[in-house]
Amino acid sequence: MTYFNAVKYIRSAPVGTENGSKGLLPLLNALGAPHKRMKYIRLAGSNGKTVCAEMLVSILSLSGYRVGCLRMPLREEPRENICIGNSPINIEEFCEYVNTVKTTVHDSSNEDPSFSASPLPTPTGAQALLTVALLAFQKHKCDLCIIESDHFGEDPSRFLPPPFAAVICGTIPSGDTAEISKIRSYICRGTQEIVSAPQDNDAFRVIANTCYSVNCRLTLPLRTSINVTKLSFRGTEFSYKGKTYALRLCGRFQISNAVLALEVLEMLKRKGFRISDAAVEKGFATLKIPAKFEVISINPLIMVDSTHSPVAIDIVCDALAEFRDQMGKRIRLCLPDGALVEQYVRSLTDRGYEIEHIIAPEGVTAKAENAELVHGKTKKAIAKKALESLDKETVLLISGDYPFVNPVRYELLAILGF
Repeated sequence: MTYFNAVKYIRSAPVGTENGSKGLLPLLNALGAPHKRMKYIRLAGSNGKTVCAEMLVSILSLSGYRVGCLRMPLREEPRENICIGNSPINIEEFCEYVNTVKTTVHDSSNEDPSFSASPLPTPTGAQALLTVALLAFQKHKCDLCIIESDHFGEDPSRFLPPPFAAVICGTIPSGDTAEISKIRSYICRGTQEIVSAPQDNDAFRVIANTCYSVNCRLTLPLRTSINVTKLSFRGTEFSYKGKTYALRLCGRFQISNAVLALEVLEMLKRKGFRISDAAVEKGFATLKIPAKFEVISINPLIMVDSTHSPVAIDIVCDALAEFRDQMGKRIRLCLPDGALVEQYVRSLTDRGYEIEHIIAPEGVTAKAENAELVHGKTKKAIAKKALESLDKETVLLISGDYPFVNPVRYELLAILGF
């Protein structure tokens, strides 16, 4: 199977959850039940999952552990969704595992004598990607697996055996009853520990009461133990519970993600993992995450962030506002759709910024007072228009989902000569 055909199989698979566990679990069992030999934690919540996962992988890898990570939602290059340590699985592996899934499903419906059960349903794209990830984790003998939930899409991993721990990243809005119910279901299925970011009252009440009812341990970071000592475009420094850490990541909210990761690491230590202070400090200090409030130029200021939820947009805009004295008040936005434009315009104008230009793909319509809407046909054209006549008084902010942000970022770096 070629990589083109492997990607096509994932992308052209059925969408939805109509076959549920009936589609996933029989397929996994036919492949030797890799899900039953996996030690894993779940990352759920509204935002911050990818950053938290990257932090944990960086530190655990330095501690000598082999970590498998499934990131969601689906990326432009699906093999990049599945990483062993800090590296995506290679093309050959991805093709091999996708072909294994396809062949297993095909053989089950063609009277292959090795199948005594009924034919396997065709897996959805998310189920196929999860299965490929589990095969990769098994092949590489991962000591720990990290599985992100897809906040907006299908979540087939809910049919797996319960993780020994779940991590709730970001503050869940009290009105997000679907996400709160999802978290509650994780706890009720037998998860031993929950490590959660600080929550709004309603969400916290549900989480705490559910943990209490099933004797599940709940841990939250101590806000009073956080002391921020440096915030800059080049990184941050902070102390937590008397220990000092440096991050190459920009934004106060990254400190919140780091503190949550620290509590997860303490939980893993209770489970027998050996993680040194030196590994934690180095893992934080050397970690760089593309397109996560990433500063790719300071003069002019160009920032890239793969954000697409209302809660995360407000967090990004708050982070920008903290640097108000170091940047201009004019903003040039580069976004993939009209809904995001409206959310960003509202959030930024509420914080006193002026929207100068909006650069978007062809066909996008949006309303923004006194802002010029400019279209680009390709990602390269969008990047060129975003940089056109950009001065030091204007901030260029590229945001949206990963499939939009990543190629625009790549084109920007190429134009800038990085």
